[in-house]
Amino acid sequence: MPSIRVLLGALPATVRNAISAAVDGWADVEVVGVADRPAELLRAAGALDADVVVVATVAGGLPGIATHLIDQYPEIRVLAVTGAGTALSYRLRPQLDEVSFATPDELAAAIRASDGLDM
Repeated sequence: MPSIRVLLGALPATVRNAISAAVDGWADVEVVGVADRPAELLRAAGALDADVVVVATVAGGLPGIATHLIDQYPEIRVLAVTGAGTALSYRLRPQLDEVSFATPDELAAAIRASDGLDM
């Protein structure tokens, strides 16, 4: 049974498909759902018992949904993906981790790392 449950937020279809394909071969990671609207994403995060939520953001910006997710589900991790090949990993702590990725596999590894498995 996968130990990391990933919920995908409003992402471009190419990014969503690339993430799904990249984590598909990993036994410890599973994409449990997709939710495009913020309210739907908040409900799905709890209902699907997500560990990591992946959302889109502009470079350097904290997406508002990340704050709401962390407030409502303090144990959740939010990975905010930029179009520039970086991702910001948020969790309920004062530190913000920035990771770089160039391939879907590197992005999938960032999802795994955001859950603490590769740290």
